[in-house]
Amino acid sequence: GAFKQPPFQAPPPPPASPGRSKRALLVTLGALALAGVATGGFFAWQAVSDPAPTTAAARPSASAQPSSEAAASPPSAEGTSVLNSERTDPQKLSLSEAFPGKRVSAAGATFTRVKADIQTACDKAAMGAFAEALREQKCSRVLRATYVDRKKRYAVTTGIAVLPDKAAAEAVDQEKNLSRNVWFRPLSGGEGSGGERVHIAGGYAAGLVWGRYIVFSYATHADGHTPSSKESTLPKVSGAFRDETSLVLERRVTGG
Repeated sequence: GAFKQPPFQAPPPPPASPGRSKRALLVTLGALALAGVATGGFFAWQAVSDPAPTTAAARPSASAQPSSEAAASPPSAEGTSVLNSERTDPQKLSLSEAFPGKRVSAAGATFTRVKADIQTACDKAAMGAFAEALREQKCSRVLRATYVDRKKRYAVTTGIAVLPDKAAAEAVDQEKNLSRNVWFRPLSGGEGSGGERVHIAGGYAAGLVWGRYIVFSYATHADGHTPSSKESTLPKVSGAFRDETSLVLERRVTGG
């Protein structure tokens, strides 16, 4: 089975204690209910009954999926060291490059982009200690886009965070805690778009670290209801968008 992620919840107001450290406050604000697990810069599905971290090789590849219809693996990292540093990969990542298609096919459905955004203050696109790590490691931008299928059943935010080098991306990744929402914030769409609840709804996360980039996706039910532990479509949607977005980086390597 795949790991079910509970909805985001509004954080309680922080106590007015002058002695509380900045990091502790950020952790409190990020301590909401999300789930998922990752090691070695790799996000993976996790069985609900098994809270132990999964393991993965230090290269971009898809996690084991909960059904036979697994999402395609992102391309091999071998020979792609050009992505490890902004010195060898100096071109800024734009919205048009990150999300070239208005429509994306995933899990047997066609999704339409309802909102896209670049956040140069990267911590504004994340939560808790993960947000602080993005700032400390000099993240230059987080690009996010939210897509909704034609029937407005599913909504998914996918995106890429840009760090100065591979070491910085890996350092940021170590600060995430998906079981407490210490990760990226989903990007909500406009009223009536079908994506207006993605930032509060429970769903499924997937992602990977590739060179100086962190690729991520988060799929939910468009109406905001919390998926059950037997949910089969959202994991496929999330994995498919992760793989689709990672192709942006493959094109940088191949020049395609």
